[in-house]
Amino acid sequence: MYSCQRVAALIKRSPLPKHVLPCITSQGYCDTSNNGSVAASRKKLPYHSRVVVCGGGIVGCSIAYHLTMMGEDDVVVLEKNRIGEGATSYSAGIVGQLKSTAFETRAIQYTIELYKSLSEEHGLNWVKSGALFLARTPDRLHKLERHHQTARYIGTETQLLCKDEMAEKYPYIGGDDLLGSLWIPEDIIVHSQQITPLLRKLAEQNGATFIEDCSLLSVHTDKHRRVVTSLDTSEGEIKCDYFINAAGQWARMVGKLSTPRVRVPIHSVEHYYMLAQPQDVIDENMPVIRDYDNHCYFRMWGNSIMAGAFEAVAKPIFHDGVPETFNCAKDRLKEDWDQLQFTLDKVVSSIPQLSSACIKDVVTGTEAFSPDRHWILGEAPELKNYFLAAGFCGAGTAASGGIGKKIAELVLGDDTNSFSGKVDVKRFVDLHNNIKYLRDRVKEVVGFDYGAEGASPDRQYESARGLRVSPLHTRAVKLDAAFGETVGYERVMYFHSNSPDITHDESLNRSKTTYGQPKYFDIVKAEYKACREAVALIDMSSFSKVEIRSDNTEELVDFLQYVCANDVDKPAGTVIHTGMLNHNGTYENDCSLFRESENRYLSVSLPQQQTQTLWWLNKQLPQGSSIQISDITSMYTVINVIGPKARELIGELTDVSLKIADFPQMSGKPLYVANAGGVIAMRLTHSHEDGFLLYILSEYSLHVYDTLMEVGRDYGVRNAGYFALRSLRTEWFFAYWGTDLTSQVTPLECGRDQRCKLSSGMDFIGRDALMRQRQEGIKKKFVMLTLDDHDIATDNFPWQGEPILRNGKYVGNVTSSSYGYTLERQVCLGYITNCESAEGTVTMSYITDKTANYQVAIGNKLFSATMHAYPPKIVTPDYGFYHPSKKMGT
Repeated sequence: MYSCQRVAALIKRSPLPKHVLPCITSQGYCDTSNNGSVAASRKKLPYHSRVVVCGGGIVGCSIAYHLTMMGEDDVVVLEKNRIGEGATSYSAGIVGQLKSTAFETRAIQYTIELYKSLSEEHGLNWVKSGALFLARTPDRLHKLERHHQTARYIGTETQLLCKDEMAEKYPYIGGDDLLGSLWIPEDIIVHSQQITPLLRKLAEQNGATFIEDCSLLSVHTDKHRRVVTSLDTSEGEIKCDYFINAAGQWARMVGKLSTPRVRVPIHSVEHYYMLAQPQDVIDENMPVIRDYDNHCYFRMWGNSIMAGAFEAVAKPIFHDGVPETFNCAKDRLKEDWDQLQFTLDKVVSSIPQLSSACIKDVVTGTEAFSPDRHWILGEAPELKNYFLAAGFCGAGTAASGGIGKKIAELVLGDDTNSFSGKVDVKRFVDLHNNIKYLRDRVKEVVGFDYGAEGASPDRQYESARGLRVSPLHTRAVKLDAAFGETVGYERVMYFHSNSPDITHDESLNRSKTTYGQPKYFDIVKAEYKACREAVALIDMSSFSKVEIRSDNTEELVDFLQYVCANDVDKPAGTVIHTGMLNHNGTYENDCSLFRESENRYLSVSLPQQQTQTLWWLNKQLPQGSSIQISDITSMYTVINVIGPKARELIGELTDVSLKIADFPQMSGKPLYVANAGGVIAMRLTHSHEDGFLLYILSEYSLHVYDTLMEVGRDYGVRNAGYFALRSLRTEWFFAYWGTDLTSQVTPLECGRDQRCKLSSGMDFIGRDALMRQRQEGIKKKFVMLTLDDHDIATDNFPWQGEPILRNGKYVGNVTSSSYGYTLERQVCLGYITNCESAEGTVTMSYITDKTANYQVAIGNKLFSATMHAYPPKIVTPDYGFYHPSKKMGT
């Protein structure tokens, strides 16, 4: 092992300028320091531009290129330094397709095709290197097997290699712990310093203007219309219709230049890679190698090997903001050898021959990471014409094409975001933009997917926790609760205190991975049983709550009828399940809407929808409207009292009749509960089981909870967590926001057309699109499958994303799953398509065809599955509201 001092002494600096790194091509090295612009002379800032892009890196240039290719030639790009002198200048150039979300994967696949077309038309150099993902743990191997199945479903070529095949093809890869690998032949290597000026040149040819050495000083807004109006720069003022923040590591600082400030939760970290020249040639055709378990990656770089790592504990930098004068391409950071030692150790462990290599150079760069390692895209919730493209976590070069195309589409009028909520800027709340929170979190984010723990399916962040908690949090801690984090909120997943007195026979051949039966399986079973047979309390305070009110009742109802797909003009005390759709007919929000009074509604949705709900409602609100929209999430503590004995338990604490006739399903009313006033009770539980959601003013919450637990002893009350609720709702075929319901799904596709007022004649956003879809037929459908031959003791579990096969062909994927403790089967929900007909429409006869053979692929194993058009009949107490003909996904 090298000491820091010994390695430092071995370094031989590259003779190239620090900011110009070599690109290996079929012709050799290429020097791309020339920016290739159409006009080298300094350009004058125009008075007005329809679109202004802040940031001249590879993503900013891609956005300008795609805008002009789509016909928008009035585009100005502002760059504080020179084009391409941000993090783009030292990009590793690796373009890999394997990502955790479908949108990210598609964006990179599009980028690869873009680079190939630029190569054919303009001589852009690229190398088809392929990529090899290594597995050194059973968890990692199973994860790669899952990726292999998903790749086959989306049409990406991959191949699994066993340990012996690895030893034959790549003998230089070290470690007796190597179990196998995944080979992706279509991954490529490019040089971002060549791509950025080419995109600029093409955008300029189509009419775009690039202004270099131009710093942005302030962003002016119209507070009434909530739009950007103009920008102050070091070169003067420019007015604009749309503003795009693609400022890379400066994006958060740019977000602070407007009123209101725009949240851009990113923080810079140091990132290292080195150029090492082995004494002997290792492999002239070495692919990109990604050794996740060892935290490192490799690629060929001329006759050297570039080696880098994603550290277990990264080093944040620029905590007080990126210096205004900092230039990524020219201001080389000093090496931190204590930090770099981690990289060196891992690199030598992966490829032992590098222990004697001559280290030609070490590059210390900076990259901006988001707090959840996903990109930050979309329209800012604070301003209507302000768009974001930031937080690429080192993937800017790999994804620039797809990101540029998407942002251009949004600016030019695409009504729906149509990408995963995992990359939508509206997934964040205020706490995520706190600089101390970001500094603490990014230390962990950089290497989160790496190391042995990084392959686990339910891994949780450990840093920056405990920020948003329910008033009942202290009680849960005393009961040894296991918490999961959602939008910064600590939610109980299960209680260790509910662990049954069961001793497992360790001699059983249980799954050897964390993808198998989870350690909390029996705990969740006990909590589930309480929900179905007795009574349980689930703290659901994390759900977002938005109050919508107006003194003008007619205006309020007209607004909500237009925004909501369902008929919401119901009597006070009614709860309505409704979606809020965009003009494409896909979801922007899914909520329970409670009409408290004639002129007041309460919208309740999942925590992930807190910012999204406020943004969408305010976006539709007419200027000068009297309607007031307020976030009251923290006002109420919410206890889900669930189970057949819930009515009796609450009945002891209130004087209001809770009989079905007096308090029907999907209704709500104010109650006194345990002497606490102002409690709103709603008769629904999000699980099909009987019970009540109690919305309790937070100052009363501990008293009400303690009383429910004390009186509930006679009814067998238990605390329960979200895993029990997930099992309940999955067995009853309930779709879930963020997994089953997304901005790419319509109500007709997920079986919720009965929640749309299509036959009423009333207009609402998305109605025309749904009517067209009803006429043309749907191309995908939400379905339920139960696995027939799955052994819960030995087989890996479905965790989401598994491909669904019909008669041996890939037709869809699982969007959510859970074990059904009553059905005693694994239950998988997901969407399927029809690849057997030219029209591609999915009909009920296609779904329920008894001759069709359905399977679900979990890793490399196929499980036989039974298709269910409706939820299977489950023996249940007579609550007075069960309907066996219940439609799919309702």
